[in-house]
Amino acid sequence: MNWLRHALGWFIGLPRRYHGVMVGCLFWLFWMVFGFWRTLLLLVLAGVGYVVGRILEENQSWRAILDKLLSERFTE
Repeated sequence: MNWLRHALGWFIGLPRRYHGVMVGCLFWLFWMVFGFWRTLLLLVLAGVGYVVGRILEENQSWRAILDKLLSERFTE
């Protein structure tokens, strides 16, 4: 478990451009293994999962979030 904390500390300490390179390489790997549309679906589902997890983590209601999103977008 200590090696995992050490690896995470090392990764967080890297400059952001290296994080981007690693994400790009991971995206390329998924693209080569699964194809473009399956990779795109995977990214969309991961994004939806992130949003749902964040909503559940903060104990927010769906109605409040929709009201917040729609009120910012459709106000003059």
